[in-house]
Amino acid sequence: MNNKLTKLARKYWTAEESRDIKAILSFFSKDAEMTLPDGVVLVGHDQIRTFYEGSAAAYPGLSVDVMRSYGDKHEACVEWKAKLTAPDGRVLDLSGANIMKRKRNKFTHLTAYFNLGAF
Repeated sequence: MNNKLTKLARKYWTAEESRDIKAILSFFSKDAEMTLPDGVVLVGHDQIRTFYEGSAAAYPGLSVDVMRSYGDKHEACVEWKAKLTAPDGRVLDLSGANIMKRKRNKFTHLTAYFNLGAF
């Protein structure tokens, strides 16, 4: 877990844990593509923002543990485990993997794999 992309991923998840949408989007290039588990592709900050706004509203609490990663400094698969906390205090345990591509210090592509049925 010592490549540049995995370190960038950890910083990204710290921003996501804060639920600060502006901070989260700062990790994505302006024309980034984000592919969700159901195959929906979000392109650019405006579309990606909708995903994170919905997630933050449904689960204002979030903690993420970065597990293993495979790849290099430009593209990697990063395994994670998360705890999402709903407004009523209910906690959802979720795990998955993200395939991330970066250019400089921005994600250009992120493909997320997790169980949508858990929601």
